[in-house]
Amino acid sequence: MDETNHRSVRVRVALPIVVRGMSAENKYFEEQSETASVGKDELITRLRNFIGLETEVHVTSVKSGVGGTFRVAWINTRNDNGFHSVGLELLDSEGELWPMGFPPARSEEAGVPSPVWLECFRCHDRLLTVVLEAEEEFLSEGFQISRRCDQCKATTAWELIFDEEPPILDPEGLGLPGRSSGAGAETKPREDHRTKGRAPIQMPIKVIRRKYGTPIEDISETQNVSRGGAYFLTNQNYDMGEQVEVILPFKEGQMGIPVNARVIRQDLIQGTFYKGVAIRLEGTKK
Repeated sequence: MDETNHRSVRVRVALPIVVRGMSAENKYFEEQSETASVGKDELITRLRNFIGLETEVHVTSVKSGVGGTFRVAWINTRNDNGFHSVGLELLDSEGELWPMGFPPARSEEAGVPSPVWLECFRCHDRLLTVVLEAEEEFLSEGFQISRRCDQCKATTAWELIFDEEPPILDPEGLGLPGRSSGAGAETKPREDHRTKGRAPIQMPIKVIRRKYGTPIEDISETQNVSRGGAYFLTNQNYDMGEQVEVILPFKEGQMGIPVNARVIRQDLIQGTFYKGVAIRLEGTKK
């Protein structure tokens, strides 16, 4: 089934909720929290208690007083100031949880999110796919999601993974990255993989980030470039897996076409205040 056609649009709204269930340590908890966004049959929140994938919890809306049973569809295992981001999917509702209207489906104007790589915990099969269950800001290191695995013939846990170095794209850098997966994939030494296809080219680059809906521009110069990405220095702090737009090469006063990219590595440059950031191009902005 095509999720882009049946999954409803989430609305960013902070609604007070109470979450009850069993933690990953098999301890009962009752925690007050608030939603980051809600959909007709789903919600995203942050919890202090760590809960496993496919765990069922009970959520009560403080405003409506209505509750429902949800399952953990995804979770970020990374501790963020004592909290974990969690995506919950509704299984059974006692009534109207959210007294508000929702668009019936994703609009075509919204487009489809950029694909990401997931790896099955059980068989280590890899899949390039879109994740509609979470906004791109949540797709960072530590993200795990429950998905059907054709290889295992069961629902298993999948982990978001990132390439060490941008893959080779077509000469204009406009295609989607390709990658070999499975037992037949060729394994090469790390040193060879990280240097192949890269050239020490310095050219102006403009990176456009979005924080809380506000665009932030970062103008820098590349240290090396491949057909699938670039590496540049910056004094800004980027997040692993962060979705950005880049104009490369960038020329002041000229209209450049932004290209979607994702941060795949960030290095600390010793003796300076700068960081080295590697990005992987994912296609042109439509």
